[in-house]
Amino acid sequence: MTSRLALALLASVSLTPICAHAQDATAVDEVVVTAQKREELLREVPQSVTAITDETLERIQANDFSDYVGRVPGLTVVGDQPGNQRLTLRGLNTSGISSTVGTYMDETPFGSSTSLVNSGVLALDLDPSDVKRVEVLRGPQGTLYGAGSLGGLIKYVTVQPSTAGFEARVRGSAEQTDDGEGSWGLRGAVNLPMGERAALRVSGMKRSQGGYIDDPARGESDINGLETSALRAAFLFNATDKLTFRASAYVQKIESDAQTGVAYFQSPLEPVAGDLDQFRLFSEKSDITYRIYNATVDYDLGWAALVSSTSWGELEQYRESDGSMAFGLPSFLANDLSQEKFTQELRLVSPEGERLDWVAGLFYTKEEGLIDQEIFFGPPPGSVTGLTARIASDYEEVAAFGEVKVKFSPQFDVSVGARYAKNDQTVDQSGTAVGAGGEVSSENATTFSIAPRYRMNDHTMFYGRIATGYRPGGPNIVGVASVIPPTFGSDTTTNYELGVKTDLVPGVLRLDASVFHVDWQDIQLAVFDGTVTGNANGGSAETQGVEWTATLTPHQGLTFVWAGAVTDTELTSDTDPIVVGGVSGDPLPYSPDWSSTLDGEYEWALANGAQAYVGATWRVVGEQSTAFPGVGGFLYGAQQIEVPSYTTIDLRGGVEFGRYAVELYAKNVGDERGPIAFGNFGQTLPDAPNGEASVLRPRTIGLSLSARY
Repeated sequence: MTSRLALALLASVSLTPICAHAQDATAVDEVVVTAQKREELLREVPQSVTAITDETLERIQANDFSDYVGRVPGLTVVGDQPGNQRLTLRGLNTSGISSTVGTYMDETPFGSSTSLVNSGVLALDLDPSDVKRVEVLRGPQGTLYGAGSLGGLIKYVTVQPSTAGFEARVRGSAEQTDDGEGSWGLRGAVNLPMGERAALRVSGMKRSQGGYIDDPARGESDINGLETSALRAAFLFNATDKLTFRASAYVQKIESDAQTGVAYFQSPLEPVAGDLDQFRLFSEKSDITYRIYNATVDYDLGWAALVSSTSWGELEQYRESDGSMAFGLPSFLANDLSQEKFTQELRLVSPEGERLDWVAGLFYTKEEGLIDQEIFFGPPPGSVTGLTARIASDYEEVAAFGEVKVKFSPQFDVSVGARYAKNDQTVDQSGTAVGAGGEVSSENATTFSIAPRYRMNDHTMFYGRIATGYRPGGPNIVGVASVIPPTFGSDTTTNYELGVKTDLVPGVLRLDASVFHVDWQDIQLAVFDGTVTGNANGGSAETQGVEWTATLTPHQGLTFVWAGAVTDTELTSDTDPIVVGGVSGDPLPYSPDWSSTLDGEYEWALANGAQAYVGATWRVVGEQSTAFPGVGGFLYGAQQIEVPSYTTIDLRGGVEFGRYAVELYAKNVGDERGPIAFGNFGQTLPDAPNGEASVLRPRTIGLSLSARY
């Protein structure tokens, strides 16, 4: 469930970029990332970072997380509806209310830092149509990125305006899903130079995605249709050779007609009826809007670059959830959610020096959130029952951070960083389900990182990293007669990591690999008092494993990339059974024991300068456990349920001739339909009090056409 009151009222989810174009090792080296708040070659960054380039995103026909999650070792994505998804890196997940993975769009942090606006299941899922690359930083990023990144960070780096010349591109696609409806999409972008010092870039997209879930009891089919649209404008002004101004505005809407859950028995884990059948009294829609605005000033002082980033972000959601199973008669929860976030960051970045490189900055954010919920009897629009909750929250944080890299020799350097942050929070609640009142909280946090790096030669670099991260605590929502504590504290992670980035055979075989161990203390867990859901601090947990990406280029134009992770997670102390019911040794939710992706592509020249390519991706995800048991077995029964492993195969091929390209693709060629996640989402079939499973989109075959000018 995505909301606090919903849980109560329904009670009685590498290092080397995986590039699409076949290329040699030198080309891979040229990928530049901004993981450490400065531009660096990817293979020089002393931590685990994956960069998925725009070329890859286009070739694999990526629309959202689900299309590229397998290309990032240690990343999982779990959700029951587009836009309503949870991100997990390195297994750091308790299925709580707040997120463990931070998200950025360029210089803008997006999403709530608190648990009071359902941040854990509302991850920013940008359409990648005008994204230059997606950077995924694994492990805590508390030093440079602050609150909420105790598991890692996902950063969308967009295509920037250019004064180099006019550019326009358009891309259209059409596809058909087995046992579902057809889909279509259209994307376009225009770059307009405005003299030698200014440029404007405008891009947009529209996608209509057909449904494939049926509800035979209601006689309805393909109920989970999806409409996504986005518009972006970005402006660049090079005022002088040293002063640059950038501004951007982005809006995206995700309108989903129904959840993607299929009715499943809990034991054995198999469909109640058809493998795409859902049983509810009505469809559950979700409408989500992202708005992201940013102004960035970059001034070269000579001895350092001064960067000022000012951002404003808005998140809005309206969602309806079926409550009929809880109340024994037709009913639904209407959930209105909004969040506004202002951020200001000032930082100084030194130029590349012979002995010392450094970054120092100040950060400020203020967030306002609101959840407005109401239970109705009957199908929408229904009639009010008197069960309501209105939760208004405020979050304010100030922080100072810095990082210094000392170069002891051309072969050896050490980076040391630290961040101090202070936040103040308030919550004001009202309604018949929660009563009136509110709480306040105040908290300090200090995080640090240490990363030694040793270059054995021009082809091999070893690194180590110790880093910490934290997730803010805060005030709780309290029921009319509640046992939920009024406030809860932050939880923290400490990451220990060793890695290597090496060309085993220069130009032919590259390996990027790391081993890690993460200690997680005072983990935040959901608390249910019979009316509402809040947070409490539990015990501890740990994750450890191996992540790798190997790139083989045995012949010009032929590239194989093998990426994967082996992860072991567990609670290291019992949780309070009244809170969650996990015991020491239980695995953390939705962290596969292992996962692996093998991608191969061959590109060759045709006559008249045309290029052709074919490619395939084989992904295997191992067994994983669902969320911890809830109070009295309300959510998942007496123990965690194990979701079996699954395998998918995607195929692609195309021809590029001059400005134009034609591409044919197939996703989930084997038509895998087994469960990839399981939970009790309030499905209403009377003789199946078990739950619903999320399943992969059935086999989908499509064609895309594109043009560039």
